[in-house]
Amino acid sequence: MKEATQLTQGRVQLHYAIQFMAATNMALATPQPDGSQVTIHWNPQISGFIGQRLAGDPPFALALEPVSLTSLILNQQLQPLATLPLNGMTMAAALEWHTMELAKLGVDKDPIRFLDYPEDFPDHPLAHGAVFTVEDEDARRTLAAYYAHTQPLLQPIVQTETGASPIFIWPHHFDMATLITLSGRGEDAQTIGVGLSPGDGSYDQPYWYVSPWPYPVTDQVPTLSSGHWHTEGWVAAVLTGSEIGDLSLKTNQIGLKTFLDEAVSTCHRLLA
Repeated sequence: MKEATQLTQGRVQLHYAIQFMAATNMALATPQPDGSQVTIHWNPQISGFIGQRLAGDPPFALALEPVSLTSLILNQQLQPLATLPLNGMTMAAALEWHTMELAKLGVDKDPIRFLDYPEDFPDHPLAHGAVFTVEDEDARRTLAAYYAHTQPLLQPIVQTETGASPIFIWPHHFDMATLITLSGRGEDAQTIGVGLSPGDGSYDQPYWYVSPWPYPVTDQVPTLSSGHWHTEGWVAAVLTGSEIGDLSLKTNQIGLKTFLDEAVSTCHRLLA
């Protein structure tokens, strides 16, 4: 496995590769009040990312096998109806392949287009006509392991926290998260966001975060037994991949669970 700080190029290519699922979800899935129709999920059965189940003949879902960087169209039994290795493909060419294949399933392909994002979406040559490359397989395997190990640690939080949303992977930031709503609605809500980011402009490596809203006064937050408080631009308890180490080790999985549990409990007290 690669070090947490050596994953940037692999991470950004995966971030772009999930956009075919996001575009198709947005066009075809049932709209949700929170916009979660665009989200994807980690599916341990395929060791990859999967989009919403969508109507077609037969019903289908898009998926991405991250290690080989292969886009998939799967039936309800998770068997491939069509596959596209993304190596050597541009975003435009790959989107055209998806729309043509979906048309064969009786899907109206015309509404399928890439989502528009704010400027914080990572820029990359892929956005300007470059092609996907598959050289950094180890980085993609390492990133996939972060999602695979994080999902079972978030599931108990969803099961035990009243007001917790399902676990979603949001295509804007590529983060896997649940949002615990404590009270209120919209901007007036009290919430705790708990999740994994594969890396971004704040940390060029994967990290886990537990973020209370409204943000507390930062000089009053208690010291954590692991991780630290991020306070520049946003407020959250943060633990980086390089701090936790190899997640295949049981001791490190326990350490991550301890961080998440302590941080969630701390955020409850801060918002009380």
